[in-house]
Amino acid sequence: MTLGIRRIRENGDRVVLDDAGAIQTEYNRRSNASGGLGAGDGFYRYVLENRLRCERVSLPRRADGEYADLPQVLIDTDFDRDDRKFAALAKRAGISVATAVDSDWIDAQAALAAGGICVHFVCGRDRALWFAN
Repeated sequence: MTLGIRRIRENGDRVVLDDAGAIQTEYNRRSNASGGLGAGDGFYRYVLENRLRCERVSLPRRADGEYADLPQVLIDTDFDRDDRKFAALAKRAGISVATAVDSDWIDAQAALAAGGICVHFVCGRDRALWFAN
């Protein structure tokens, strides 16, 4: 069990997903819930096994298709389209985003902070250390 999942269980931290299923679809595309070795794989497996304990939140969209809660500063900096749903959900739900090894979040730190979105870097911010072991 990864440290992140252990923390969720021990602290009762919320796992929040969008009610339209876009985030779960993203996890499904990028993770292996049936035996992957990465932290993301373990987290996705936890989500699937505990989906009744996951909170679902609506993510409304603007007329132009962007998420209504996505701060304009992130749109203006061309923040990764695949990550926008996570940022919008964090903003709407008033929670932090936890990410492991996605450098887009590091690159957008200033814009995220300006938009009121806190990011927890599970594997730290030093990309050189992510795959060192």
